[in-house]
Amino acid sequence: MAKLYALYTILIGLFVCLTQSVLGQSGSFQQLGEKVYRLNNAFKYNESQALLLPVLEGESYSADDKYQAAVQLSYTYKRVFDYVSALKFLDLACTFANQTTKKTQYIAAIDSEKAFILFDTHDYKGAGVLMRKLEKTGFKYITQENRSKLIMQRGYLLFLGKQYERAEAVYDQAIHLLRAVSPCDLPMVFVKKMQLYDAMNRLDLMNDALHQSVAQADSCHIIKYNLYVYNELLAIYKKRRNLDAIVRTQSKVDSLTGVYASSEKVAALHDQKEAILLENKSQELHQKETSERYLTLTMIGLLVLAGGLLIWLLQYHRKQQRLKAEFAGMKHELESYLVMNESLIASKMTTENDRLNKLSERQREVLSHMAAGMSNKAIADTMFISENTVKYHIKNIYILLEIKDRREFLVSVKK
Repeated sequence: MAKLYALYTILIGLFVCLTQSVLGQSGSFQQLGEKVYRLNNAFKYNESQALLLPVLEGESYSADDKYQAAVQLSYTYKRVFDYVSALKFLDLACTFANQTTKKTQYIAAIDSEKAFILFDTHDYKGAGVLMRKLEKTGFKYITQENRSKLIMQRGYLLFLGKQYERAEAVYDQAIHLLRAVSPCDLPMVFVKKMQLYDAMNRLDLMNDALHQSVAQADSCHIIKYNLYVYNELLAIYKKRRNLDAIVRTQSKVDSLTGVYASSEKVAALHDQKEAILLENKSQELHQKETSERYLTLTMIGLLVLAGGLLIWLLQYHRKQQRLKAEFAGMKHELESYLVMNESLIASKMTTENDRLNKLSERQREVLSHMAAGMSNKAIADTMFISENTVKYHIKNIYILLEIKDRREFLVSVKK
């Protein structure tokens, strides 16, 4: 039973290893993150989600793995402007982070991601709370990429407070940092500078920031940033009541919106998520039922085997008892006869003394055991010799005493 359970455990362990190898085939989570980033840039959000959701649902993955998957899913939903779902996945990531040894580091990263979403949704008060929390630690545990984005947002708060020169300096600091670690995210800062220069009535600088934004978004093939640039430009032209520019920019926005089709992508993501979760639950249930079926069949087989072994042991025991009783009866019969005919045997012993003297000491010992009714095996066990050796001695005894077999020997003993 113990060996069977050990084998069962080994098989389950192999299954878990094969499941985990799926992640190994994609490389580390850093490589998986890069793959998700490329898929999102290509609008393949369903493929990103299909890679990540099984990690959240799989029992073989660690809390660290599930934290990373939840964060990556928040990025995917943020790409299609589904900020509610993005925040939910960040909350889920927080749950997994609390189960790891890197809790403090992971929570700091989650706070920075939440701050970005709150800024995107114009909840500047909530974003400010998170930023101040992170600033108190000196942005400890925050990557340089996220630190540069937080600095950009600090510049935006200065802009809202109409501290334009300070805001411009902070934006330039953020641009310098982003160029080194994440140049594809530069359009975010350039759009902020467009807003700043519009407020400063520096249209030449605003157009320069516009061109840099579009060039960087085109270079990285991120339609979301193109859409962000032209939506912000449209808002600037509407505020300035520049009708010709509004028409041109609105046409560009409509074109980009058609390409991006964010609402359809959001619906597709949610539909796929429900389908994947349902399929995972169905697979888990099937695996559980299959495992229970195999375990039940194994237990039944073991019970049948144990029952058969028990029956064989009982039959063997009964046979041994019967043989023992037969030998005991033979021994008792001989002993009774010896007692009743002791004097006769004594006289016969004197006449046969010459023949017995022909036997060796070992043969006489075998002969005495035979007279006591012992079997060959019993004689061998008593004398600590093999049964073949006993048979050899008996053969020589028959020759020396001129006896054909044991039956004739017993008859002669009775006489």
